[in-house]
Amino acid sequence: MKINKILAAILFTALGAVAMAQSGHDLKDDGLHGPVKRVDAMMYEAHYNFNDNLERGDQMEHLITEYNAKGQRRNQTFLSVVEDIIFRTRYKHDGFGLTTLEHIVDNQDRVIGRTYYVYDADHTLIEVYVEDAERQVESRVRLKHDNMGRIEQRSYNDQFNDIFRREKYVYNADGTINKAVVYDRSKQKIQEKRWEYDEQGEPISYTLYDYTEEEPEMFVTVYEREYDAHGNWVKCTEYEVLGDRRLPTYTTIRTIEYF
Repeated sequence: MKINKILAAILFTALGAVAMAQSGHDLKDDGLHGPVKRVDAMMYEAHYNFNDNLERGDQMEHLITEYNAKGQRRNQTFLSVVEDIIFRTRYKHDGFGLTTLEHIVDNQDRVIGRTYYVYDADHTLIEVYVEDAERQVESRVRLKHDNMGRIEQRSYNDQFNDIFRREKYVYNADGTINKAVVYDRSKQKIQEKRWEYDEQGEPISYTLYDYTEEEPEMFVTVYEREYDAHGNWVKCTEYEVLGDRRLPTYTTIRTIEYF
């Protein structure tokens, strides 16, 4: 994978893959509770066997995240299936405990990119951008907030600082995201995303309405989770809903270590 694709993947993973508004406070943004020290997450393919019992398949991803006693990320390590380090991110924080910079290094500890977090005078996160190894900006996300401090819009910009995607958010009464509406460069609506949550505030269903084709499509994903005594999930299985049948796709196992 080329470096610029790696960096873009990091940015979209951090800001677009979960229904959560980033604040710059790491444990909160990662949806974790309690004095978490280390999270070892391994994703596997999932499928039913001939007896219709759920089975774990091949390993797909392995991510280790380490935190300090203040709840700040120290580093993240992305590992291959054979446990080789693909790349690692190392975090820096300011005096308010906010994430300000990630150094992205390869398996030989060479810097291949940087992610910067920018805040306004009220310490609200307003921008995140990624640089490649040559210090060229690869991608940028700008954030707008409502009067309650929640993110109401994310604008995704390319290396030329042109907006190619916008996401606008609507919230539930408890502060979780109800839906996100996605627009392309021409401000045409191309997607709508909706979530439902369990009592712990974690998504139990995700519905994507895709309007990019002549015939709109709907994709539904549901999640089954198991939790530890701190209220953090330690197992999550994703299912694709096809008609009246749920087909397993991935199972993620998290081993969480506490201080």
